Amino acid sequence: MLFTGSKKKVLVADDDEDFVNAMRSVLEFEGFNVDTAEDGKEALKQIKRHKYDLLILDVIMPKIDGIKLFRVVRKSKRHREAPVLFISGHSRAESLAGQHQEIIDKADGYIEKPFKTRALLGRVKTLIGNGGRGK
Repeated sequence: MLFTGSKKKVLVADDDEDFVNAMRSVLEFEGFNVDTAEDGKEALKQIKRHKYDLLILDVIMPKIDGIKLFRVVRKSKRHREAPVLFISGHSRAESLAGQHQEIIDKADGYIEKPFKTRALLGRVKTLIGNGGRGK
């Protein structure tokens, strides 16, 4: 394990099963405790059951998209301060169109798929290692 911090809990929500499995493997190898959700509705259930140190949300998911999920998270007492990292297969410009720009800008980061594993891990470790949300 390369990450030497305590076991931080991360939720990865994305409708691409192969991507979720790859993310889980990478993050667990680095010492994180990882839960996954295949859509926004399942992610919401997980968020209600567990406390997370980081939420990694796909912008576009079935049932509840990442944008709506982010709004719910920011209103919850349990996860209001948890860092949120958006991921998307769409370019930032496409995802930022219209109402999405304001919400995505309020998150703690945005990474476009495909991305380098090192870039993702750097973001994750920065967000969690600093106590999240810039603390």
